[in-house]
Amino acid sequence: MRIRQILMAAFGSAALFTPALADDMASIDGHWISASPEAQGGIYATREFHIEGDRWSVVFLAFADEAASQPLFRINVTGAYVIGGLSATVEGAHEGIFPALQRDLTALSAAGVAMFAGMGCRVEKGVVKHLRDEGCGFLPPLMQAMGEYDLVALREDRLYFGDRSGDLTKTRPTALTPFPLVRE
Repeated sequence: MRIRQILMAAFGSAALFTPALADDMASIDGHWISASPEAQGGIYATREFHIEGDRWSVVFLAFADEAASQPLFRINVTGAYVIGGLSATVEGAHEGIFPALQRDLTALSAAGVAMFAGMGCRVEKGVVKHLRDEGCGFLPPLMQAMGEYDLVALREDRLYFGDRSGDLTKTRPTALTPFPLVRE
């Protein structure tokens, strides 16, 4: 019941409380991981999603190197989701809404601490920073950006979400990310 109240306050729509998946979408329940480290604007990242029922969580790990041996930071996000009808702009993709109920950041190295310091945010190595009321660097606070409009597609047993280059708290992406997730 608490999730329903939070989502109603944030999005004001009872449509969020329909089943998590559109009728024509195959189940995305499961444990999904990056097929390989993903080049993301000067860093490399891996994503690990757990999706069950109408709940999701992701662990985003950022690295300084393509071999993923020099960790920078970790972002943990959890929430609920709803996948609606087919996208009008991306063939075979469905529109999704992914409200976040928790967003945390942890610097994993001195380089990660320095990276966020360069963006005006103070973090300590190994200490979780909860991003409820205050953001950090490129990460908005939960209270100002509770969720994202996204795209979701299953192609050849690989899960794709929308391209991350825009502000998904305001507008849905118009393309899928080139980085698939594989079911583990």
